[in-house]
Amino acid sequence: MTKRAIESPFKCGARDSTGGSRRGMLEALEHALSHGQRAQDERLRGQESLFAEADEKPAHPPIGSHEFEKNDLLRLEKETLGLYVSEHPLEAIREQLRRKTDASLAELERRRDGEIVTVAGIVSAIKQLTTKKGDPMVFMRLDDVLGSAEVVVFNSVYAASRELLATDAVLVVKARVDHKEGESKLIALEVSSFEATPERREVRLKLDARRARAGIIKELAAVVRDFPGEAPVVLDLVTSEGARVFQFGADYRVRPEPDFFAEVKALLGEAAVA
Repeated sequence: MTKRAIESPFKCGARDSTGGSRRGMLEALEHALSHGQRAQDERLRGQESLFAEADEKPAHPPIGSHEFEKNDLLRLEKETLGLYVSEHPLEAIREQLRRKTDASLAELERRRDGEIVTVAGIVSAIKQLTTKKGDPMVFMRLDDVLGSAEVVVFNSVYAASRELLATDAVLVVKARVDHKEGESKLIALEVSSFEATPERREVRLKLDARRARAGIIKELAAVVRDFPGEAPVVLDLVTSEGARVFQFGADYRVRPEPDFFAEVKALLGEAAVA
């Protein structure tokens, strides 16, 4: 058996039921393979050790409890099986990606030929070529949680996004749908890097009630209604009687995205958003 064949069950999680960490098991395996290789080399050279019988039984090192980072675990699963097992690496930012796109990769076949879409995903493979004119171009495989598609990046777009095009990069791509040659592809028009932002657990706003016009809270509630989400909204009020805290009810939870905060600033002023 090759080393790769022996390592594969550990990398993809097939030995997780033993209770050991994948990293710890791979490190112990490396020790065992080194011992076996050394013993085999000695036998082939006809060498015998005074302690041969003891040497035939390698000491079993303890399997460490330390583990790979999640991204490394997922990468090893994909390298071994061609798919992710534990979870998709985009699952944690799935909602953020959805807000930046208007199509998933799984639905490209249903889109019109030539239609412009914005998609996002992780680069699983990349191949650089040169056109007949000598211009560089790239064929890129982009995966999201629901599907996968090939993205063609011609020289004009490649020149502006060269540093972004790398395996495991998470990208947002504006592209033209191309159904030619029996496969749905995307012709990249713009490529940008996706930066995940921590989700706000709570949206906290400020308002000087002494200067605010009548009905401003009702107007703010209407803005919150336009962006339904999961984050509670808390309003710090400055009143003539001192500081007060007002929290909107459960029916007024919000999706804290840039457009929401722009609306709030337009209504309450720049100082309203911390």
